[in-house]
Amino acid sequence: MTADLPGGGRGTHSEPERGTPHGNPLRRRSDRVQQWVGASAVVLSLAAVPGVATGVGLAVHSAEMHKVQEAAGSHIVEAHLVGDAGPRKAAARGDDPVKAQVQWKESDGVVRTAQVRVDAGTPADFPVRIWVRSDGTASSVPPTTAAEAALAAWLTGIVTGAGVTGIFYVSWKGFVHLMNRRRYAQWEREWEEAEPGMSGRTRDL
Repeated sequence: MTADLPGGGRGTHSEPERGTPHGNPLRRRSDRVQQWVGASAVVLSLAAVPGVATGVGLAVHSAEMHKVQEAAGSHIVEAHLVGDAGPRKAAARGDDPVKAQVQWKESDGVVRTAQVRVDAGTPADFPVRIWVRSDGTASSVPPTTAAEAALAAWLTGIVTGAGVTGIFYVSWKGFVHLMNRRRYAQWEREWEEAEPGMSGRTRDL
């Protein structure tokens, strides 16, 4: 369709696209595609985010509860370092915990030893509280409780849900950016065709 333009020229404009609300000539195919992709992304994210977050949270809870069950038969004893845990100045520097040998006596009088993590620079014969499991292994780290397992599951689920949501959001913003670049290029081509007629000058060949 042609239309009279200022300056005596004649230009063209797109016919209203079929199936668009009110025959809006400014609504292009790219706009419909963007709207369809956006709606699909919302539906997909609403379905995927809760499912993924719940699945990951349950997996973490199962793994943490396995640790709780393993530590169910553990008991606390006071052991003593067999030797210095690294140089004394390591404690002043705030170095990471190191493995050191500790020794303790069980209720039946049997003396046992194990390697556990203690603060760097801890001197020999220093008392260390450890947790001894039913299989004889020992650790200076308190065993995981059921409440801690549940908290870890919840936090992991929340972080996972936020991460998946972020992926959807970044992907959507990237898609919109590409669509905008395509629209700008199309508008520029159409302006190059229409501008000579609107300004009344001859289009350069």
